[in-house]
Amino acid sequence: MAGHRLAWLAALALLTGCGGGGPVPSAADPPLTGTSATAAASPASPAPARGRTLTAADDGFTGRLAVGETAVLRLPADPSGSRPEPTVAGDSVLLIRIANVTDPGLREWEIRAVRPGTGVVTVSGGDRTPARLTFVVS
Repeated sequence: MAGHRLAWLAALALLTGCGGGGPVPSAADPPLTGTSATAAASPASPAPARGRTLTAADDGFTGRLAVGETAVLRLPADPSGSRPEPTVAGDSVLLIRIANVTDPGLREWEIRAVRPGTGVVTVSGGDRTPARLTFVVS
């Protein structure tokens, strides 16, 4: 009788999920790290950049844009003209100067994604190391 009860409890545990229920890993399976197998298998993707306002303080930023999406680059105004304009390497993004900035202490550019690829915007700043903002366009 005790054998029947034990078999019945084991079956009940399997049916209700109390027995672990998941696949048993084999020695051939790679160990998983992180929170899920999907996260472990895929590299981190860049953060969305659409609608963001970036500054030179965002040095090292990498973001993604789809063709047609935009972000904004905002820099301090330069009444003396001694600060160089930002530049872009690659043909995936365009820098478009915004002329009617509401704050006279700022300069702004629209960063527009125009074709798939990677574009790097460089902001030179006097005695500082140039800031680099990378955009991955899809």
